[in-house]
Order: sequence, then C-alpha cells, then structure tokens
Amino acid sequence: MSLQLSSRLLHLSLRGITCEATTRWLSTQPPTVYKGQITPRIRRTRIISLTSSAATTIFAPLIAAKKLHLTTIWFAVACGTPMTLTYMYTAVVFFMTRTYVIEMFLKNPDTLVIKKYNFFCKQVSQEVDPKDVEVPVNVGLLESFRVKGESFMIDDNAITDRDLYECVSGFRHKKESET
Repeated sequence: MSLQLSSRLLHLSLRGITCEATTRWLSTQPPTVYKGQITPRIRRTRIISLTSSAATTIFAPLIAAKKLHLTTIWFAVACGTPMTLTYMYTAVVFFMTRTYVIEMFLKNPDTLVIKKYNFFCKQVSQEVDPKDVEVPVNVGLLESFRVKGESFMIDDNAITDRDLYECVSGFRHKKESET
C-alpha cells in the first residue's frame, strides 16, 4: 500500500463567501490544519501534576502519623500544607492547559475535528461545523478562537496549512473586507 500526496483545491463556503485553499491530501488522511508542538510537554506536566497530588494525598498523612508524633492541630498543619500546595499547583496547571488544542483537521468541508486532553489526559475529539468558529476581535487570555462559547488555544506558529486555517477561521473573509 502506498500513500500518494496530491494537491487539491478545496472549496469552502463559509460566512457567505467561498474560500479556496490548496491543500495536500494523503489518500487515507484528511488535511491537518494544526498540530500542537508542545503537546508531549503538556501531557507530561498534567500527568506529573495528577500523580503528585495523588501521592501527597496518600503519603502525607502516613508520614505525619508514623514519623512525627504531633498533636492534632500540628498533624492537620503537617498534612494540610503539602496537600493544599499540590492541589493548587494541579488546579493552575489544568486551568492553563484546558483550552490547548492538540490537533485540528478538516474531516470533510462541513466538519472540523478539534482534539484536546480531558482531565485524565485522554484525547477527546470534538466535531464542529466550521461556520461556528469565531475569532474574537479582542482575544482573551489563553484563547485563540471560540466555538459556540467554548474557548480554544493554539500556537499560531504551528499551523500546518495556513490557507485552510484562514478559510476555516474567517481570517480570509476579514482580510478581503478590509481591502
């Protein structure tokens, strides 16, 4: 079985205009619009964060009870401080990475697939209509675009098919209306 790379002109009719993007299709794969560069780092950071929270929850009371002969108040302080710190760290890590997109590709002209991680670092796919993608005028913190109110974050330098991304996101429409 051989995979052949061929160029195709893709016609997308979004937001009342027709975009044309020359994409490279592999015979078995749809065109990838975006692939996250720091995906392995984010996954490792989230796993380390979850693991350290679980380990602290299990071992802090055991160590405090066995090795430190403390009264009840000091026992609570000895256990609560590391647990609180690891839970806060985990919450910050998950807040900062919850909108990060792992991969985005066009399944067909009417379906955009967005992949990201859930709480337990499993990939989840979300199929959306490209017409629902909106790029806000004032981009918020950790937000590149929205789909029906849900924020997504991508690294603009990691977009693999700029023409296709401009078509899907509506940038091409904005550029044409400005000129």
